[in-house]
Amino acid sequence: MIVNVENEKCIGCSRCYEVCPLDVYTWDEQTRRPIVTYEEECQMCFICQEECPADAIHIRIPITFW
Repeated sequence: MIVNVENEKCIGCSRCYEVCPLDVYTWDEQTRRPIVTYEEECQMCFICQEECPADAIHIRIPITFW
């Protein structure tokens, strides 16, 4: 999976970090932004994408997945 966080849209709410059941993200206190640390662990639940109030997270499924 490709997890993309648009930092210019991110409002620093930490919702993605809080709701991810697999801890794909770590939280950077200095920048108040999520860091996609374990992208390979993403299981495409799309919770982070759906819960992001700024629409700053986009999960893409690579064509090779199919």
